[in-house]
Amino acid sequence: MLAIIDCMSEENVELARRAYDAWNRGDVDGVLALCHPELEYHASGIYPGLDAVYEGHEGFRKFERDFRATWESLSIDIERLEDHGEQVAVLGTFEARGRDGMSLRRPMANRVTIRDGLAVRIDAYGEWDQALEAIGQDASRGSPTE
Repeated sequence: MLAIIDCMSEENVELARRAYDAWNRGDVDGVLALCHPELEYHASGIYPGLDAVYEGHEGFRKFERDFRATWESLSIDIERLEDHGEQVAVLGTFEARGRDGMSLRRPMANRVTIRDGLAVRIDAYGEWDQALEAIGQDASRGSPTE
């Protein structure tokens, strides 16, 4: 049984990696191919103008349009993917250049819940420790200081 759980956990981490690779390419269809049709995306609340929750594939498409509208370019540099059973902690750095020329570099963290090989929920956080606490991990392993 442990081998099956380990295999599923590796698959969950790989699914998360593929989803963020697709996001960085601007491939929303590639992201959604890895998400359940009833996906729930919960925004962090740190970026103005976004809804708190986006539901389903169309909701995620709306989030993607809303979020990218502000930025000329953006990327997420994944520094760690941590397996926590059906949840994966995605810990990295968000980098963007605004259409107004402003640049931003800050920690980002997501808790991705995966069931039956598809992401069913994504919770966004502004700091690593927030995502790790939500999963139940020691927050002392949180965001690096700049």
